[in-house]
Amino acid sequence: MTLARLALALALVAAAPAGAKSVCGSPEEIRAAQLRQFHYQLQVAALNCRGDDPSLPGKWSAYVHHHGATLSDNAKIMHGYFVRNGKGAAGFDRFNTVLTNRESVRVHETEGYCEINAPLFDRAVAASPAQLHHLAGEVIGKPLDMPACTEAAGADKPAEKKTPKKTAKAG
Repeated sequence: MTLARLALALALVAAAPAGAKSVCGSPEEIRAAQLRQFHYQLQVAALNCRGDDPSLPGKWSAYVHHHGATLSDNAKIMHGYFVRNGKGAAGFDRFNTVLTNRESVRVHETEGYCEINAPLFDRAVAASPAQLHHLAGEVIGKPLDMPACTEAAGADKPAEKKTPKKTAKAG
């Protein structure tokens, strides 16, 4: 491992608070996290792979232009997740930074990174919003740092309204 990679790895570890536990996400939040992670994967690929494929910055621009409204809605959902979990805008900003940093490390650790990611630009640009979400889910799978809410998640589930049980009066 080079000194630069080691320094970046240490910075990523230091960025995560000790004992920090991710709060589960609703299905909508999971889809939003997948899209957010996919978005940064494309961004990092456009910047790092432009020497291999000079068309990538233009494709990145086309993707952002074509999906601007979808990306704006995505940011609102993700921001809401962090507000709901008490981390607010600062937590959302930190999440975005961590995603970008992790993807920047993958560029150097993944053999054929540029060849793997280049075809995703054409698919993303051509996709409808629903297709883009599907593509992001297909490429990303389980998003980083956001487990899905399940019955087993217990206290980490989003708050649910509980109605008091009515008791029958003995007569």
